[in-house]
Amino acid sequence: MMNHRICRDLLLIFGAFLFSLPLAACAKTTLPERPALTAEQFNRSRWEEIAAQAAGSEVNFAMWSGDEVRNNYYQGTVAAAIKQQYGITLRFVPTGDVADIVNKLLNEKGAGKLAGGTIDLVWINGENFRTAKQGGVLWGPFAERLPNIKHFAADARQRDFGTAVEGYEAPYQRAQFVIAYDTARVPDPPRSIEKLREWIKSHPGRFTYLAPPDFTGSAFIRHILLFYLRQQSNGAAFDGEFDEQLYQRAADATMAYLNEIKPYLWRKGETYPASPKEADRLFANSEIDFTMSYGPSFASERIARGEYPPTARTFVFDEGTIGNYSYLAIPFNAANTAGALVVINHLMSPSHTLDQGRALGSLFPLLTEHLTPTERAAVEALPLGPATLPVSELASHQLAEPHTQYLERLEKDWRERVLRQ
Repeated sequence: MMNHRICRDLLLIFGAFLFSLPLAACAKTTLPERPALTAEQFNRSRWEEIAAQAAGSEVNFAMWSGDEVRNNYYQGTVAAAIKQQYGITLRFVPTGDVADIVNKLLNEKGAGKLAGGTIDLVWINGENFRTAKQGGVLWGPFAERLPNIKHFAADARQRDFGTAVEGYEAPYQRAQFVIAYDTARVPDPPRSIEKLREWIKSHPGRFTYLAPPDFTGSAFIRHILLFYLRQQSNGAAFDGEFDEQLYQRAADATMAYLNEIKPYLWRKGETYPASPKEADRLFANSEIDFTMSYGPSFASERIARGEYPPTARTFVFDEGTIGNYSYLAIPFNAANTAGALVVINHLMSPSHTLDQGRALGSLFPLLTEHLTPTERAAVEALPLGPATLPVSELASHQLAEPHTQYLERLEKDWRERVLRQ
């Protein structure tokens, strides 16, 4: 009888021809071992073959775990749907920061662990995608060959925080930054960057934001930077490559703004909420008058759960707020690439997107041109919730994310020029 190593070598030699063969002589586990699909094999295969290879497998999905409602939805409804439709068991690898996953992959590559990784799929975007792509720890390219990629517009498929996607990640959901307030306390919220500065100084202790690199806190200070970047670029919709001189001018104005409001923040700016959950609690307890999120429906969700008062509403700045996509990528050493591809394609589907819109109030990210009449009607019937802005208002105020280098430099400068001052 052949030993385990010989069997694995034979599998690598024969590749795709042996995906469906049981390894009774080689493995002691109940599930058959499957060699990871290569990008070249994927390009030569029909989608039906990929789905057949993935059936009966397990996919380890690393995703941000900071939202309990989302966690329950994915671990329950989504995992059950994927099991029923494809015979795939979806297992979650919770993480507080996707940067930790990227660092793990970089370390594994450095240590020569080029196969048999413990993560098959990762929720990623922005600076983490840039770091992973530059470090060569992503599998692909693959995204443009997925059946459901046709549902996504070009802006979602080309660049992520200024980094060329080139098929190494697939879009699957969309977000836009909004600010929540309570109409019973603040009937007329400050709807511009300048008016917000005036309001904060006139209402000491009633405003705060999470400390970067928390992604919500980072997004807040990024809006201040974008405001000054646009001023410096004569009002252009700023989404170009990194410009050192332009950044320096805009960063100086941004740091001045943030230091000016700092003494008027909650606890005089000496500390910041430790998490979005703490910011929610401060807002719900009327300790602060605003909170914020990348989820346009987050206030409606919290009203429904009894966490926010029914008078809570959201707004976007007159200058606009940042919108972006979340993406799914496959690590370079994923053990189950075929399974990851099937799960990604499912999460990009109209059926999943509609269900997630109903369950979580998420923005619908897909083009409607390829939808059936029934699917289009379902999109129009998606509930907004009492605090959720109309899609048309969000779209007309959406700003593109600046290049990742602006984010990296801004967070570093904030630590040195605001936090430590």
